[in-house]
Amino acid sequence: MKKTNYHIHTNYCDGENSIEEMVQMAIAKGFDNIGISSHAPLMYQNDWTMPENALPQYFNELSQVSQKYQTKMKVFKGLEIDYYLPNHDLSPLCKSCLDKLDYWIGSIHCLGLIDNGDVSYIDDTKESLQKGIDQIYGGDIKKAVCQYYTGIGEMAEKFHPDIIGHIDIIKKNNEDHYFFDDSSEWYENAWHNALDQIKKAGSILEINTGGAFRYGLRCLYPSEAILKEAIKMKIPLTINTDAHSFEAIDYLIKDALYYLSQHGQDTLMVYNGKDWVSQKI
Repeated sequence: MKKTNYHIHTNYCDGENSIEEMVQMAIAKGFDNIGISSHAPLMYQNDWTMPENALPQYFNELSQVSQKYQTKMKVFKGLEIDYYLPNHDLSPLCKSCLDKLDYWIGSIHCLGLIDNGDVSYIDDTKESLQKGIDQIYGGDIKKAVCQYYTGIGEMAEKFHPDIIGHIDIIKKNNEDHYFFDDSSEWYENAWHNALDQIKKAGSILEINTGGAFRYGLRCLYPSEAILKEAIKMKIPLTINTDAHSFEAIDYLIKDALYYLSQHGQDTLMVYNGKDWVSQKI
């Protein structure tokens, strides 16, 4: 089977290495094809996504590197693009970029704007998330979490992203059930409704090992419960590492493949330059 990874960040955003350095490492690690998917510009001022004025250079460099290494590995042009909960939409800039891409990853990283123009990030600190819950959702964590999963489903239904990024990243700061009980019926209903819409949209669900690389296995996305249900629902899957550095480029891929095979999943989705196709594990 082909070894692939479609969630890779570079120093155009918050990654540590250049496009070419990540491609060279992927070749050394035996990948057959990869996608570079730096964070697209965010509507909010921040220090972790690509600035708008870097997009032309990003696309140009991706084309150059792809051509340079075409005999060794296929390199596809992607972006990780945010869906915004407050206005239920992508940014106009990102929508204008879609036809320039081979594929894209749809993710949600923010609850929205809070006091003093700051942003409440889902995957930053507990304090940032708590401020968003308090100021945007009146302190109602259930409402905030349900709105997050509703947003995932809406994004799938409206825009059909090729890949849904780290579906349950809302759990990142929930160690020891700090915010909510992930076994509660309302929580399971929230993520299951999102899976229903992903299934209808035909988007691919990624198994994302990047959180596990940075924070431990509790941040492997999705959770075992969600992944088992996705397999049962026959939602198409792929394994990505959300790599922000050399070291993470093939982190836990073999383990994820073994897990899938033990749970009756015998295919993964691969991009061939035109279409997403199913391959046997």
